[in-house]
Amino acid sequence: MNNNKRKKNNPKTIVDRVEDGSHLWKKIISQAVRDPAELCRRLEISDENVDLNPDFPMLVPEPFLQRIKPADPLDPLLLQVLPRKAESTVRPGFTSDPVGENEKLSPEGTLSKYHGRSLIVTGKACSIHCRFCFRRHLPLPETEKNSISGSFCIDPETIAAQFEADPTIHEVILSGGDPLMLSDRQLQDLIFRLDQVSNIQRIRIHSRMPIIIPQRLTGNLLGFLGNNKRYGTAAKIIMVLHINHPNEIDTRVCQSIEELIDSGCILLSQTVLLRQVNDALPVLCELFERLINLGVMPYYLHQLDRVAGATHFDVSPEKGCDLITKLRTRLPGYAIPRYVREISGEPGKVVLK
Repeated sequence: MNNNKRKKNNPKTIVDRVEDGSHLWKKIISQAVRDPAELCRRLEISDENVDLNPDFPMLVPEPFLQRIKPADPLDPLLLQVLPRKAESTVRPGFTSDPVGENEKLSPEGTLSKYHGRSLIVTGKACSIHCRFCFRRHLPLPETEKNSISGSFCIDPETIAAQFEADPTIHEVILSGGDPLMLSDRQLQDLIFRLDQVSNIQRIRIHSRMPIIIPQRLTGNLLGFLGNNKRYGTAAKIIMVLHINHPNEIDTRVCQSIEELIDSGCILLSQTVLLRQVNDALPVLCELFERLINLGVMPYYLHQLDRVAGATHFDVSPEKGCDLITKLRTRLPGYAIPRYVREISGEPGKVVLK
C-alpha cells in the first residue's frame, strides 16, 4: 500500500453534514426500560430472584424487549439483560478488570494491546446493558454533560496524531461502550480524521447497535460507513456485530444487515458463550447458519471474560471446546468461529479450539 500521506479532503465533500432528521434511535434510548420491576411487570414474570436496585444499571430498549417471550423467566434474551441477585455472587478469579485494561487506557481513550492495532474506547454508553459486560467497571474520564453517547470529549486530531507518530499501527478498532452511540457527526469526524493517517489501512467498528436498535442505521450513517469509493475514504470499514442468540434476529435486524452489506461494509460477528443462553449445540448451529445466510461471517466465539457480577454466565472451556468439535460435524468450516479467550498480557486472543 502507498504510505504517502493522503490528501486531506474537506469533510463537507465526504458526506452531507446534516444530522439524521428523525433522531428516532435517540428517542428509543430515552424511552428504554430502566426499572427492573417495570420490566418484570411488562413481561409478566416474578421479581423474586431479581436485583431491583443493581449497581450496574439496567437498560433495555423497546425493539429488543419486543423480542423477549412474555411469562418466560428463562428466555435467553431476558437472561442477558435482567439484573439478578446472582450478580452479587463472589468467585475467585472474577474481578473488576478481567482483561487488564484499567491501567492501560490513555487519557484520550486509546488502548494499545496488540501489535499493529490500537483500540479507541469511544465512550461508556451502550444501547443496552448486557449483564456480562466485561467493561462494566472500567473507569473512564469525565463525560460530556447531557451527552446521550457518554462520549468523553474524543479529540480526533489528538488521537490521529498518536497514530501518525506510530507507523506500526495499521488498524484502528472503535469500541466502547458502543461506537454507534456517537452522533453521525461525531463518528464521521473521527473516521474522516483517522482516514488521513497514511498507515491506517482498516477501521474496525465493534457494535451491538444494528442488532439492538436497527433504526440507528440512518442513510447518512450508511453513506460514510460503507460506500468508501463514493466518499473518498481509503481505509476499509469492517463492522463486527455482537450477537448471542438467533432470537435476536428479527425482520428489522435482517434489514439492517442487508443495508450494511449493500453499503459496502465487511461484516463479521462475535458471540459470547453464555450459560443458559447459548451453551447448547442447536442454538449455536442455528445462530451461525443464519448469520452465514445473511452474509455475516462468524468471527469469534468468546469465552466469558471473568468480570465481577457475571459468574452465573460462566461456561467451562471444556464444554466450549466440545461444542466447537460438534459444530464441525454440523456446519461448513467457514460458518464456525474461532473459540477464543482474552488473557491480559498476551499478544493476541488465545485460541481455545
